[in-house]
Amino acid sequence: MRERYPLGVIVVALISVMRIATIAAGLFVVKEDGILGWLAQNGPIPTTRAGTDVEIIVRAFLVGLLIASVLTIVGLVLHRRWAWVLAIISAGAILAIDIGWWFAGEPRPVSMLLNAIAVFYLNQRDVRVALRGTPDK
Repeated sequence: MRERYPLGVIVVALISVMRIATIAAGLFVVKEDGILGWLAQNGPIPTTRAGTDVEIIVRAFLVGLLIASVLTIVGLVLHRRWAWVLAIISAGAILAIDIGWWFAGEPRPVSMLLNAIAVFYLNQRDVRVALRGTPDK
């Protein structure tokens, strides 16, 4: 029987679900009001002109982050070591995008806060032990 999940693993999984919601809302929602509009506005999706090469690259990158977030949740549930790596890379990539938004004058405080919390919990000893299997020294 497996041990129960540490709080940090549960928090990271919930943040991954929120990340999926914000990225999906930004990628697939055209409506800008209501809860879906709020999710889209607080996600990491930059504003680009439709049909440009930049938009295609940005959307492809964000689809990759969306898939990585889904895989992170699956890996966390299964206690896989790769889930920690994928979660930290995803959170770091979105934090980098959020910092870019901040310097551009359009901060995304919700996304930045969620991913900073994810990085904090991913670096907790009990989370590393639960996902890697051995404690770091």
